[in-house]
Amino acid sequence: MRLGMKRKHSTWRILIPVLCFIFIIFCAHRLLKRAEPVFVAQCSNYSNTAFTDLVNKCVIAELEKGEFEGFFKIISDSSERITAIEADTAQINKVKSALMIDIQNTLNNDYPAKVYIPLGSLSGYSLLSSVGPVLPVQIIPISVVNGELDESFEDAGINQVRHKLYLTVTVDMQYRGYMMNERERIETSVPIAETVIAGEVPRYYSGSGAAAE
Repeated sequence: MRLGMKRKHSTWRILIPVLCFIFIIFCAHRLLKRAEPVFVAQCSNYSNTAFTDLVNKCVIAELEKGEFEGFFKIISDSSERITAIEADTAQINKVKSALMIDIQNTLNNDYPAKVYIPLGSLSGYSLLSSVGPVLPVQIIPISVVNGELDESFEDAGINQVRHKLYLTVTVDMQYRGYMMNERERIETSVPIAETVIAGEVPRYYSGSGAAAE
């Protein structure tokens, strides 16, 4: 009888810690799954900030080479009336290509990156946002960098128009962590060139020059 009781006690001594361990793992799993949107939001914030900073640095480096000059030429007639805005398409495409190469190379050097998110950030209180164990999340670019040039015309005062040329850059990022595998497209826009046009503005504009009627 005593031998049988000892065996039962030894079985429970092993079984109880195992059950407790399984229960803790289960609770941790449920907690982290519920916290996944918070982790994704923090990774998204980091990715957007870091990628915008990376693109700005590449634009500044290209700007220091003096390649952004002479993108546009304002053409006037003999009465100094503006008749066209002519864009140097070849120069613009050259700068765009150089920027895409620089951004892609810099991205390849800086990534994959790891973000360590404290579990205290789940509380929603700023005082606890950096408290507790951290969960590492890996951020990986999963696409090549794409860039498009966008333009805008804005009022800049009486009888003045500001013409802006933007570079919009996008890349797909993947966030990998405990039970997390999310994908997001990161986009940022950076001004490349700006021209203030004073006086009468032409009614039409195109890359090869546009004349007003």
